Amino acid sequence: MAPGGSLVVDALADARRGVAAAGTLSAGLLGTGELSAALEQVAGLESQATALRLALSAEAQARRVAEDPVHGGAATATDAWWAGLLGSTRASQAAGVRLGELLATKYAVTREAFAAGRLRADQVRVIVNAAEQAPARATSGQLATAEEVLVGKATGEGTRSGRGMNAKRLRQAARRMFDPVDPGLADEHEQAMLTRECKGAEVETYLSLHDNGDGTWSGRFRVPELHGSLLDTVLGRLTSPRRVGRDRTGAPVVDETAAGVGESVSFPELQGQAWCELIEHLPSTGHAAATASVLVTVDLAGLLDGLGAARLESGVRVTAGEARRLACEAGLVSAVLGGRSEPLDLGRERRLHTTAQRRALSLVHDSCAVAGCERPFSWCEIHHHRLAWSKGGRTDLGNGLPSCGHHHRRAHDPGWDLRQHPGGEHRFHRRR
Repeated sequence: MAPGGSLVVDALADARRGVAAAGTLSAGLLGTGELSAALEQVAGLESQATALRLALSAEAQARRVAEDPVHGGAATATDAWWAGLLGSTRASQAAGVRLGELLATKYAVTREAFAAGRLRADQVRVIVNAAEQAPARATSGQLATAEEVLVGKATGEGTRSGRGMNAKRLRQAARRMFDPVDPGLADEHEQAMLTRECKGAEVETYLSLHDNGDGTWSGRFRVPELHGSLLDTVLGRLTSPRRVGRDRTGAPVVDETAAGVGESVSFPELQGQAWCELIEHLPSTGHAAATASVLVTVDLAGLLDGLGAARLESGVRVTAGEARRLACEAGLVSAVLGGRSEPLDLGRERRLHTTAQRRALSLVHDSCAVAGCERPFSWCEIHHHRLAWSKGGRTDLGNGLPSCGHHHRRAHDPGWDLRQHPGGEHRFHRRR
């Protein structure tokens, strides 16, 4: 064994014995504060162990241990040798070998914080991945400063709370890691990262559906961040109405038809119902440009030269090119008074309200007409509220009321009575 080598091995053996001793003690002996402290210690220990493992893999790569007929076992590469030694797979070790090399040769600030247990493995991957995509014109000094700032955000150093960003938030910040040194450089960096992520997401996108044979379907999917955010926003709106809301005057109102506290309806179940409602509203006669309005914030310069990024109202950032594409597909319908006449009162000639009638109703209602409901008008169905069509009700504006899927079903539920109050609000009352 090389000089000093036994000290490393002995120190690791002592560490394992210490962990084993801690594991023999019952967690029930810990107080709440001690339990939190113990979990933090374990997280730090895991980081230190992972950092050391990556450092060892980098050293093995530098020495080409895999090519050693005695110690390498005739392995084809370091990741294969590492996988055989650890009883793992080559694919799972390949990224680790590369990360270990980068930490050993380029990113000293990240390496030291990781070895001290102040960074987690997923944070380290975010930092190194972002730094590796730095623009070619970035100097080594600029890169070092940006890395140091990003490590500080990850560890929480210098913040009031002392809490750092998790990997998800850090990934957003990493796109602008050059802001402190050069905003123009940050624009180039963000553009490069978003473009690469977008291309990678296209490759990883999939949808798998399966008929369970019992009246239900199951599925899994993976979509780009942009589309996941848009879907989450729509489902978030469709999981309303909330039980407690406010009417147009600002007065509190309780929707007794909504799922209340204590009822056995979980959030995933609510989202499942919203998903079904979304599917029911998909077009059946072809897919034209999107009719949803998308609020996008982008600098004019970025929109013109294609650098930088745009920010959606959900907080997701996309490339300027994606913003232009969304702008081309977004639908906008203007309401012009005194323009070409369109028939708004079709009486009994039609069962469903026309597009022109929906547009006219949208001038009065921007959401579901039931008090407290905030589902957007675009997702509402027009309910024959004064007199049902089946009973002779006319398909005209006076008999039309925009109702979201949930409240439209309640309107046809004999257990509920939909009434218009003197202030113009519509509310449900339980029939006794």
